[in-house]
Amino acid sequence: MDKRARLRAAAKTLRSDRQKRGEAVLYGSLAVNLAYALLQGINGVAVRSIWAGTLAFYYLTLSAIRFSLLLGHKKLRAWQKWKRYRNSACIMLVLNFALLGIHFVTVYMGHVIAYPGYMIYAMAAYTFYAAIAAIRNVIVYRKYNDPILSAGKALALAAAGVTISHPGAVTEALKNLVK
Repeated sequence: MDKRARLRAAAKTLRSDRQKRGEAVLYGSLAVNLAYALLQGINGVAVRSIWAGTLAFYYLTLSAIRFSLLLGHKKLRAWQKWKRYRNSACIMLVLNFALLGIHFVTVYMGHVIAYPGYMIYAMAAYTFYAAIAAIRNVIVYRKYNDPILSAGKALALAAAGVTISHPGAVTEALKNLVK
């Protein structure tokens, strides 16, 4: 079987099998999250920003959760999948409380986060990607009772929420409300 025939067979499988398509989406979002975490980490070091470093840690942790969901998930029994779902939810809860604390401190102390031009465009692109992908995943995969896909949807929604609620944009609006 030549390379082109294998690609056609893989594409046909992805079109017909929604479960495999959902797994492919999770792998793709894992790659995008890792790339964005790397970009945030490099930016955090370059501009000495604690916030960018925290975001890098957040997205690395999201990537680790996605990787743990995908790791050997085909061989798992149903109760093991639900256990992974629960564990990812617990980790997300702790991460979101930590992020909420950082948001509060940023707003309370009145720090304005200034980014270089390339980061603004990268963050805007990621925000649009995350929001569109999260909404699409909720609509497309709502019918499936697979905890791995459900956890992937929840992670995508959380990532979209974090990018949309970035304190660089929210700080000034909240400071005006407090006055």
